[in-house]
Amino acid sequence: MDKAQLAEIIRRRLKLEDQDWSVIEKNPKFQRLFENAIEASKYRLVAEVIESKGCHSGHVVGQKLIFDNSGNLLTRENPDRICAFLMPNLTVLINAFFENMMNGRDPNQVMFNTTGCFDTGPSCGGWGHVVVRMTAERILR
Repeated sequence: MDKAQLAEIIRRRLKLEDQDWSVIEKNPKFQRLFENAIEASKYRLVAEVIESKGCHSGHVVGQKLIFDNSGNLLTRENPDRICAFLMPNLTVLINAFFENMMNGRDPNQVMFNTTGCFDTGPSCGGWGHVVVRMTAERILR
């Protein structure tokens, strides 16, 4: 697949009118995205639970939350229950990895790749706390 084919796939997926697509197509940052997205498609993002105490959703150490390279949660590859209070902080990490990939950089160059849920634990009035570390894993095809 080349850059033009990928751009057309994105255009169809977004279902944008010609006028809106024209703005995107002419924008240099999106040209860079189209150039780098093919390589980025070889990755998926994995947030692995590295600490868990008192998690009401049942997240345990070693559990993995799997996203595609664009940040879509791959529901068939994930636990049945995922805590909504973990997702906002994961969104920040997904964006950092996405930025690296779309700019042609190694996605695993994100320096601060560890985050946790909003719950502060019993000592601060909460239930518990979960910590995850995100990495970009190359997809084996």
